[in-house]
This record gives sequence, C-alpha cells and structure tokens, in this order.
Amino acid sequence: MPTMTLWLPLVWLVATAMATVTPVPMPEASPSWMNLLIEHPMPPVPPHPAPGPPEDVEAPILPVTTPWAHLEELPSLDSPLKTTDPPNPEKPQGVPEEPGSMANGSTAAPTPGTTPGPPSTTPGPPSTTGTSAPPCPGDEEPAEDCGAPTGEQRLAVAEALGTFALRFYQHLAEAAQPEANLLFSPINVAMGLSHLLLGARGETRERLGTILAYPPELSCVHSALRQLASAPGLISATQIFHHPELHLRPRFLNESWHFYGARPQALSGNESLDLLRINEWVRRASQGLLPSLLPVLPPQPRLLLLSAVHLQAAWRTPLEAKQTLLLPFLRPGRPSRLVPTMTSKKYPVASFTDSRLQVQVGRLELSGGLSLVLLVPRGPPEALETLERELDPPTFLGLLRRAAHTHPQATALALPRLRLDLAMDVVALVHDMDYGLFLDAELCGLARGPAVTVDTARHRAVLALDEAGVEAAGAMATSVARRALLLEALRPFLFVLWHDADAVPLFMGRLSDPQP
Repeated sequence: MPTMTLWLPLVWLVATAMATVTPVPMPEASPSWMNLLIEHPMPPVPPHPAPGPPEDVEAPILPVTTPWAHLEELPSLDSPLKTTDPPNPEKPQGVPEEPGSMANGSTAAPTPGTTPGPPSTTPGPPSTTGTSAPPCPGDEEPAEDCGAPTGEQRLAVAEALGTFALRFYQHLAEAAQPEANLLFSPINVAMGLSHLLLGARGETRERLGTILAYPPELSCVHSALRQLASAPGLISATQIFHHPELHLRPRFLNESWHFYGARPQALSGNESLDLLRINEWVRRASQGLLPSLLPVLPPQPRLLLLSAVHLQAAWRTPLEAKQTLLLPFLRPGRPSRLVPTMTSKKYPVASFTDSRLQVQVGRLELSGGLSLVLLVPRGPPEALETLERELDPPTFLGLLRRAAHTHPQATALALPRLRLDLAMDVVALVHDMDYGLFLDAELCGLARGPAVTVDTARHRAVLALDEAGVEAAGAMATSVARRALLLEALRPFLFVLWHDADAVPLFMGRLSDPQP
C-alpha cells in the first residue's frame, strides 16, 4: 500500500479484534490463538491480492454546451485532480457579494441570450445571479468573517464532530441487523451537511446545526471545519453541480468557495453524461478507491453538493505478512468463521479496560498522527449491541482521549485483514434523528426562485485494512430538487479511525462478520 495520500468523498470505517498480554476470558472452551501459534502453527495466509483498476468507463468527457461551460470545464480524464488547499481567506474576485442595500434582495439579471463575461484571473466561482426574487430571511445578517479560528473554536468543532459521529452511528446501528458490518466517514458526512447549512435559514438552520452538535453560540464553525478537514494525512474535496437555469445566490457561492473550495459546474441535461461526470469526479477524488457514488442520477436534479475524503496511512510498526494466519472469528448467533488475521506476539498497543462498560480499548498507531482505535466488548459476541446502547458522547470521547494519551506496550495482537464497502441513504438517517427536517426545509439561501428541498443524500465509504496499513475513502452527494422524495430505506467490535492531534473521528464503524 502506498504511503500517505488522502482524498475523502462522503463515506465510513472498519475494525478488528485483539488481546493484551493478560488473557481475556473467552465464551468458549477452546485453545487460545497464542497456543495455536506455539503448539500447532497454522500455514501463513497468502498476501492480500492488490485490487485491480476500477472497472468504470474511461470515456472522454465531452464539452458541455451551457452558458457556463467556458467558465468551468471538467478537467480531462488524463489530467490529475487538484487537491483542495484551504481557500484564500480573502474574498474571491469575480464573485459579487449578496446585495444588502436593496429592499428585495435582488440583483441585476443578465440579459437573456447574452453570454457572461470572462471570469476573473483570481480563482473563484463565477456568479450565477438571477431575476428579482423575495428576500431570503437571514440574508441581512453579516456573513461569517473569520480569519484563523481560535484553539477553543477548533476544539469545540472537534468535540461536535465526535458527538455527531456517535449519535449518527447509534441510529445507523439501530436500523441495521445486529450481524451487519457498518462503515461511514463522520467528517465527510458532516462536511456535506455543513455545506448545506450555508443555504439553510430559520428553524431549518437551527435543527440542522443541532444534528451536527454545533453549539448555537459557536462562531467560525466552517473555518474550523475547513482546518480539521485539511489536517495532515487527510485530503478532502468539494464540488457543486447545478442546473444551468438555477440562479445560485452569490452569498452561497462566495461562502462555498471561501470555506470549502467548491466551484459551480453546470449540468448538461444529458443524464448519462452528467452521471458519468459526477462519478468520474468521485473516482479521482478518492484516488480510485470509490469507482462511483451514484448508481443513477436523482430525478430532476437542480443542485448536487459533492464532497469526498481520502486517507492512506501505514502502520508505525509494520505487520509481517508471514504472520497472517487463518483464525476463528466469533459471530453472534452463528458458527465462527476462519478469516485471515494479522498477528504479532509483541505489537505496541495502547490498551486499557473500562470496568464499568466491560470493554477493552486498544489503539494502534499509524503514520501522520493517526490511530486505529478498537473497542472490543468483554463477554459473548452479542455484548457489542449492549455497548452501543450504553455509550453516550462524553463517555465515548473520554475513551478515545484516554486511548490517545495511553502509552503503547508490547501486546499479543490478532487483527482481521478486511475490506469494507458500504453505501447508505443519509436522508433516512437524518429523518431518524430529526423527523421531517428535509420535508419542509427552508433552503432559500441556496438559490433564487421556487422553493427547493433535499430529496436524496447518498454516502459511500470504503476501508481496506491489511499488513501495509489503512486506506479509506468516503464520498457524499446531496441532491436538492423542487419536490421532496423520501427514500426509506475473535468477535464483533466497534472501531474509529481517529486523528490524535485534532481529536477528530475520521471513519467509524463496526465489524460483525469479516468476509474471507
């Protein structure tokens, strides 16, 4: 696996099993895997085959004949995808501010049939102003104008991400079967919803902020989130696709560029071509780990907000492929399964046991200040379900912070080698957390014209864990349309891919049934 590279579209995570030098009681009377290593060595497992190239269409991207095509063309498939550095804090030139002096909040519309002038040489999204429209509540408020966020603001947003991660995971776990594997990227989903937050107004903004666990009085949320998403070892990208006749508000365009580096790209109206372009953006943003995100284009899309993340990190202490053995993984209510398991008799693990929750916590160090933290319940395999219900945000974050400050010690390790790839409907999960939020959402800050609403939000996450380290990617696409469409849709352990310095959860999930 390559060393460190990162890209993140919206998506989520993976885990393993381990035992400290002190033996952990097992529910079955069977020899421990350490005894198997000593007395009856099992044949090593062949190295994990390297994944082949993504099987997606490598067709050339055709030029889009829309009024904005000459302003922002999709790069060719042969050109590398540019990483999204933190946008320049200065206001991008060429993008008009939302007018505040006009009573109706309107801007001068371009003359029909004319072509917009050339964009400014300074990077920034082109303006897509529209005809006169009623003012959007809240537009009279000054836009967030933050330089570098303070340490307190960064800590508050990081804690909000951890709280959101656990709550989202618990709703996800409650809706899933107990034996199902789970994976998502908290920071990717939070970025997608926070981007939408820029256009939310009134009660919708308050409820969406509550879901994201942002304190109401907290300022510079987007600036702090931008810094956390650009931490070492993590790469993120954001993109806007929109209907050419949708008049995006200049304030939304300015803030999208300022905080997320997102620029607008017009849809062509050709569903096959637009789907190809969107999935191609996701594929490149995830370094090929996510060959696609959307199986079909949402019906009559007006606006698509895309975000992606990619992470790649090696183990600080390498794991040897020759020590990977076939060992039994305990599964709730079903026979155990032999799976390729990475082992070491003396691997540095920061480990402790919480006696109240009856859970063993272990942290394995990765490059770039990252760690893989495992929460392995004591007792039978079904104990994970109890742990998931009993965790609350302060306890959850307390366990992760304690693990980050625990010194690694030589530990007997057994960790399944795995690859997870899961997709989900975020709208259904959000409605589970706050029912009806998107059914009558106030999103007038996104665009002028008829009211729009969120009809689809799809998240996909992939995580690969092997002897070389961890590679993960997540992507999210939020579709805004003119009408609402609600689409409902060893032993198990919970895991978090954690950024030590910023105390931020990047990926989170559980492993209930590793596939061989």
